[in-house]
Amino acid sequence: MDRNIRQFVTLWSLSLCALLAILNTGCTSVLSPVTGIPVFDLPDALLGVPKSEQVPVPVVLLARPHEEKYLLGEGDILSVYIDGVLPFSAPNSPPTPPPVNMPSDQSFLKPSIGYPIPVQEGGLVTLPLLAPFNVSGLTLEQARDEISRRYRDEEILPPGVNYPVVSLMQRRSHTVTVIRFNAQTAVGSDGTAAGYTIDLPERRNDVLNALMESGGLPGFNERNEVVIYKTSQIPAERRNELMSQLLAQPCGAGSHPQGLHFDHEVFATDANCIAYDNQLLEKQFIIRIPLRYYPGQMPHIRPSDVTLQTGDIVMVESRETELFYTGGLLGGGQFPLPRDYDLDVLGAIALAGQGIVSSNTRGGGGGGLIQGIGGASPTQLYIIRKLPCGRTYNIAVDLQVAMNNSRENILVQPGDTLILRYKPQEELVNFGIGTFFTFGIRELFQD
Repeated sequence: MDRNIRQFVTLWSLSLCALLAILNTGCTSVLSPVTGIPVFDLPDALLGVPKSEQVPVPVVLLARPHEEKYLLGEGDILSVYIDGVLPFSAPNSPPTPPPVNMPSDQSFLKPSIGYPIPVQEGGLVTLPLLAPFNVSGLTLEQARDEISRRYRDEEILPPGVNYPVVSLMQRRSHTVTVIRFNAQTAVGSDGTAAGYTIDLPERRNDVLNALMESGGLPGFNERNEVVIYKTSQIPAERRNELMSQLLAQPCGAGSHPQGLHFDHEVFATDANCIAYDNQLLEKQFIIRIPLRYYPGQMPHIRPSDVTLQTGDIVMVESRETELFYTGGLLGGGQFPLPRDYDLDVLGAIALAGQGIVSSNTRGGGGGGLIQGIGGASPTQLYIIRKLPCGRTYNIAVDLQVAMNNSRENILVQPGDTLILRYKPQEELVNFGIGTFFTFGIRELFQD
């Protein structure tokens, strides 16, 4: 009788200890299960696009095409010398030698002789004894001929007098603003932006020169994309109205791309979660130029896209949001994603300081002691991924399968949250091993 009571008490003790072990060792897969969409049930469009195959865009596409003839416009400064007229000298007096203009060190123009004549608003120039006339859109040779013709028509220049000397003293410039988020700039590494106000001379008023004047092509902390705000094309009287319309455009306006189907119920409730629209107001005033592309898919970059005018804003945005997050058995953390190559889930776990075999358990399955004596390692990974509309969905990745099947080893995307957990059977195995080494051996020695 005493033996039966003893066995009954032992059984109840083991049961109570087992219950406490389940509650205290973090058997999360049993007590708080998480569901996710298996990788094989997801369309390819939601698995991430590889970027390691991308190649840099030729930098020549970021510059204005070379033009043979320079066309005059508002803001240019001409150097003009007309014997006897500019400067004026009496017929019997010796001629006054013209001034010689030496370009600055930063200028690429040649030295010129003559007096500065600015091209005013509307392309007008004003010369002595002549009414203002337009030279906008003319070459230097055409402007010289036009000046000579007008003076001769007014009989100011008699026949036989030398032609006017007309050259370009200074090209017109365009003042643009460049905003950079590169941590290597003068602002330090606190993540704030550096702003530059740059005067770009005509023919060099393009994206390439704006980048070169502000620190070069985007660095690691910046996106492989240049955003151009064409504020020079926004009418001043409609600026607030257009900006309000731009900000009021709903997220998810548009339609699904052709050939993309969603079979899982998580996508069936909101048809606008993945949206593509080529008619947004943004595209009229904001130009995005990618700096990397897939072979065979060269981006269509027009000369007008990279040409900058006064008031335009060039921005190279930060990669601050291109992070992935970890949780569960991986512990809480955030890690930057590589910019120019891919990172899959196995690489992300290794980057987070974990391995599939040597996971540092933070609850569940009995802890690191059980793994040290042959316990099961966690192989269930859930990826919480956001859609463009802000909703999230869970992707279930079997790490054991991912080690043998690249289809399961999907790419990590910006904003993903990786949660590593035990499968129920793994927790039960670890619990059984822990229970045996905790209570079973003691009972063996007691018997």
